[in-house]
Amino acid sequence: MKKSNIRNARIKTAMVYIVSLIGIVWSLFPIYWMLKSSLTPNSEMYGINPSLLPSKITLEHYKQLFTQTVFMRYFLNSLYVAVFSTVVALVLSILASYAMTRLNFRGRNFMRKSVLFAYLLPTAVLFIPMYIMISRIGLGDNKNSLIIVYQTFIIPYCCYMLMSYFTAIPKSMEEAAFIDGCSHLQALMKIVLPIAAPSIAVVATFAFTLSWNEYLYALVLTTSASQQTVTIGISGFRYSDNYIWGLIMCSSVIASIPAVVLYMMAQRFMVSGLAAGGVKQ
Repeated sequence: MKKSNIRNARIKTAMVYIVSLIGIVWSLFPIYWMLKSSLTPNSEMYGINPSLLPSKITLEHYKQLFTQTVFMRYFLNSLYVAVFSTVVALVLSILASYAMTRLNFRGRNFMRKSVLFAYLLPTAVLFIPMYIMISRIGLGDNKNSLIIVYQTFIIPYCCYMLMSYFTAIPKSMEEAAFIDGCSHLQALMKIVLPIAAPSIAVVATFAFTLSWNEYLYALVLTTSASQQTVTIGISGFRYSDNYIWGLIMCSSVIASIPAVVLYMMAQRFMVSGLAAGGVKQ
């Protein structure tokens, strides 16, 4: 009986390792293929049977990307739009989420439900009215219009996530601050935000990713290369049915760097924030 239990435990452990290994390979293989293709010469890339390992490594695609295209303009535009969209969304979402979880006012429950509805609303439903609105206020073909429009889906997401976290913070901690003479805004800044720092890091990371990866609004609202974002720049390396895979892959590698760095920074911040923790009751 004991040997049977040991055998079953070993089988379960082996199955866990096998499934985990399959999941890791499944997740990392596209990243490997992107990196590999960005360093593979065209003569080998367009071969009939491409190999898993390149026989020759070249930086020609990166050289062409930086010297013969305006991809870095797209990159800087995306960085500008993503950073400002994230900052604006975080400020508004923190204030709105705190109000909807701590303050009592008429229509609070309706607003809480509206946040979820706005988050679930498909982007394709709104891009026509958004285009009309942006055109009428004179921001057509302007990357600043993307910062305004992106709030329609970033703020609902941030509010939905932050409300659940603010609700878990004991009100007694703020009540102690109110006794000492703090206002709601001071309690938010000095009590709630330090405790909610891990959650805010997560929300900021996903908000940045949402704006960085957005394609439809960027395609509709910007038309010139000086205003377009990185997603439009990558899709521009396709002419009719011809795909310039070298440029597509190396530009994808460059475009993934900010998100990867941000996720690494947020992970360290979340670990330190959770370790420091807040006092919960």
